[in-house]
Amino acid sequence: MARAEHAAANAAHRGASDVDDPLATLVERCRCGDMGAFERVVVETQGGVYNLAYSILGNREDAQDVTQEVYVRVWRALPSFRGEARFTTWLYRIAVNCSLNRRRRLRRRLAEVDDDGILERLEAPEPDPAEAAIANDHHQMLWAAVERLPAKYQLVINLFYRQQLTYDEMAEVLAMPLGTIKAQLSRARQALAGMLRTGQKEQRDAV
Repeated sequence: MARAEHAAANAAHRGASDVDDPLATLVERCRCGDMGAFERVVVETQGGVYNLAYSILGNREDAQDVTQEVYVRVWRALPSFRGEARFTTWLYRIAVNCSLNRRRRLRRRLAEVDDDGILERLEAPEPDPAEAAIANDHHQMLWAAVERLPAKYQLVINLFYRQQLTYDEMAEVLAMPLGTIKAQLSRARQALAGMLRTGQKEQRDAV
């Protein structure tokens, strides 16, 4: 299993240089054995890791277990991370690998439906005080709809909109061609838009 983390590290820094990484200083301290710095890294990133794990596993307890496993593996694999790409790109690749391994072990069957945009509102918002209540309700409604999508669509939406990874970073995290990433995200947007339209129609019919 250690090979997976080292492979993720190699993929994370392949072809990159002079990366602007806000966690770089903390990560370098971690590489020197500073547990206090590592605890701060965990605090800064564990929400994203948990969300990724949950989007793959669909179970909160499993996602929590995987989140803990990820940071154990990250601590052990830190010597192989050279900081030539953002730390979170490498971290999320490990999180995806751990989650997929857990799913295989549990032999969970995740629903696969093919519903094929309006997604820009999903970026994690800084609420406008004048519209905070409305915006928050709408934001929660959108993410509740995302959680009803097939797991593969949840994952790419989570990476792009919540974790704000670029297409290239998503390709590295998921080990997929860039074109596949773009196509998958496009289908995810279409599926979500269709789900939202259906929900709005049901609400109108119920009135």
